Amino acid sequence: MLELKGLKLSYGNTPVLNGVDLSVRRGDVVSIIGPSGTGKTTLLKCINYLVKPTSGTITFDQLGMDYQRADKTTIQAIRLRTAMVFQQFNVFKNMTVIQNVMDPLVVVQQKPMDEAREIALRELERVGLSEKRDSYPSQLSGGQLQRTGIARALAVRPDVMLFDEPTSSLDPELVNEVLKVIRDVTSSGITSLLVTHEMQFAKSISNRIVFMDQGVVAADGSPTEIFDTPTNPRLTQFLRSELAFH
Repeated sequence: MLELKGLKLSYGNTPVLNGVDLSVRRGDVVSIIGPSGTGKTTLLKCINYLVKPTSGTITFDQLGMDYQRADKTTIQAIRLRTAMVFQQFNVFKNMTVIQNVMDPLVVVQQKPMDEAREIALRELERVGLSEKRDSYPSQLSGGQLQRTGIARALAVRPDVMLFDEPTSSLDPELVNEVLKVIRDVTSSGITSLLVTHEMQFAKSISNRIVFMDQGVVAADGSPTEIFDTPTNPRLTQFLRSELAFH
């Protein structure tokens, strides 16, 4: 369904991605783990062209693009099939919750207001925010803000959901409410890529785990292979430090 080949990206003289190869099948739930600064978030942003790789290719079903010769039509077509949930919520502060969810439906997909509202209400109910639909972001907790972001992403009916450390900005007591929603989303069958430091959560919801180190995919396997029987020394060291930290 989704294939990345030879992905490279540098900021100035600092390499971030050093030749990433990754294939994702329809329905996969892939958690991407690894030390900070190894390119996990950058990898997600390359998929929907929020950042431009130096080189590499992306294939999305029948859509194909060489990043060195990217064209606006293909970029837009890929973006329409993906939706990203960011660390920092990315909601519009001057809009109510329901307006935030309706916005991409009206502006990007050009749906009629009535239809957009109907879809938004359905997704807000799905993430447990129906009663907050007319609230403004300043009136919400961090968990509610992130659930608003998830509802907005789901509303556009993406083929692939991209979660970029969706709980990293939350107070510990708010993490579980967001993880519950993500678990519900991924169990519905939607193809998902999740960058996370929540190791036990990644193990429980994913059918594949990708370990990134120094800008490459250093290990890729089932949760059992990655967490219970790791063979990569760097992966073993990383897991040991994560378990000690938590």
